[in-house]
Amino acid sequence: MDQRLTIVVTTSPIPSHPSPALLRALFASFAAHLPGFERCPRILVCDGYRRPTAGGKPQLCSEAAYNGFLDEVDRLSATGTLGPCRVLRLESVHGYGLALGRALEVVETEFVLVVQHDWLLVHNTDLCAAMSAMDSDGEVKCIALQSLTTLGYAKRLRVRYNIELPPSREVCGLTLTPQLFWYDKPHVCRAQHYREVVLRDAPNGVGECPERKYGLEFMWPRLLAAGDRLEEVHREFGVFFWDVGAEVIYHLSGRKLRAAEELPTGSAVGSDAAPSAAAVVAELHGEARATTAGGYTAAAAERAALVPGLALAKGAEARISAAQGEGPRQHAAKFKGRCFICGLKGHSKLLCPARPMEPGLPPEECSRQVIAGC
Repeated sequence: MDQRLTIVVTTSPIPSHPSPALLRALFASFAAHLPGFERCPRILVCDGYRRPTAGGKPQLCSEAAYNGFLDEVDRLSATGTLGPCRVLRLESVHGYGLALGRALEVVETEFVLVVQHDWLLVHNTDLCAAMSAMDSDGEVKCIALQSLTTLGYAKRLRVRYNIELPPSREVCGLTLTPQLFWYDKPHVCRAQHYREVVLRDAPNGVGECPERKYGLEFMWPRLLAAGDRLEEVHREFGVFFWDVGAEVIYHLSGRKLRAAEELPTGSAVGSDAAPSAAAVVAELHGEARATTAGGYTAAAAERAALVPGLALAKGAEARISAAQGEGPRQHAAKFKGRCFICGLKGHSKLLCPARPMEPGLPPEECSRQVIAGC
């Protein structure tokens, strides 16, 4: 069964480069939480550094730092630290969607597990069961792994959108809950479905991603407008998440990570010895729990991860102290990026003026909606 699936990992310049610590932690999480898939094929696609045209946002690290990271990737691949992994280096910036498309061109297996470089597995996952479920039920076209924000998913949709989620289905012992959005976070899908449906129905340009093009602009509006036909329309997309009642994947936010000044023994840049999986697996602090009116960031703001070789993100030390009962609870810092919904800077999708308020709550008490989780 392990030869029916390829693990596809995408990476791009981030502030922690040239350190490969984040990549080590990700591949260590595969070893720790994907039993039986130690020898399945893997493809690591490394986006290019230089943009094909002038302009665009600056990269998150220098070109020298990214080249140093790519050299580390080659070394890790040559020493077997990444397992049976093929490395694809792209010559110019493609963005996540186009980079994933390039990887899919060389995938030879029926299924893919797609993982971005700053997600980690934190719970054992039986990929054979996921593939068996998709073999048994042709309407299941994508199975997303459960994250913090899909705990209590049906209740959130009811509260935030007044949408009654179609019933979950039991397939080969898996509880599969309909997911009303296509997310880029880790998921299992047939490679053919990706090539012929997801990337064809909503083509990606440079710097774009399936979550926006297929999820936000193509899939979500059709499901939102379905009304009483929601279950029927959802079957056309066939996107589910595997509900195990626990957090299976954890997001580190690579854009905020920095390399530690002193790396642990055996995981330093340039070291020839491959560390054990246990030496580089992230350590999570804080409780994984669902929230409702408090918003998706309420629980996430109290979670933090320690990754060997990476410095704690800003505010993470305080979050860990709070999780251990040694300090006050922390709140998210002021948002400095660009809104996922309207594209403007200065506010997040949680506070986008284009999003209607939650029903039944006054504005001063209302956290804005999030599109069906994240």
